[in-house]
Amino acid sequence: MRRMERAVTDPEEIAGIMSRCEVLHLALNTDGAPYLLPVSFGMEPDGMTLYVHGAGTGTKYELLAADSRAGFELDCTHGLVLDEQNHSCSVDYESVMGWGILEEVTDEGEKRHALDRIMAQYHEEDFPYSGAMVAHTRILRLLVRERTGKRRRKR
Repeated sequence: MRRMERAVTDPEEIAGIMSRCEVLHLALNTDGAPYLLPVSFGMEPDGMTLYVHGAGTGTKYELLAADSRAGFELDCTHGLVLDEQNHSCSVDYESVMGWGILEEVTDEGEKRHALDRIMAQYHEEDFPYSGAMVAHTRILRLLVRERTGKRRRKR
């Protein structure tokens, strides 16, 4: 990281940033270029296990079968910072990026737990899932191996 004064190194602060984000950008490997997709997500409180959900088929599952490594990025708390006196501008932000190993969650109890974590990211109350919905939803768990946090705030 070039701007070390912006580094966030405390694991609890990094998890806090992640909890404020709304979209996880997931990068999967292809033969020639990265495959990047924005997804809804949930996470364990420490931010070291992330969950995404989806339909029964799709490109991400095909790519996962070939290579379980995945990169990710989250960013939030954006704000334009204008310095009219110096005729310059910048943007405030918080971000986390890293990589990990993706695996499918197949146990119904674990799937429900993952869906609870996803809902907790966006909704404060428990949500009663139908058994049919749980059975037809695929869940991926990203076990984070490395991550870094970065923050820029107004001076």
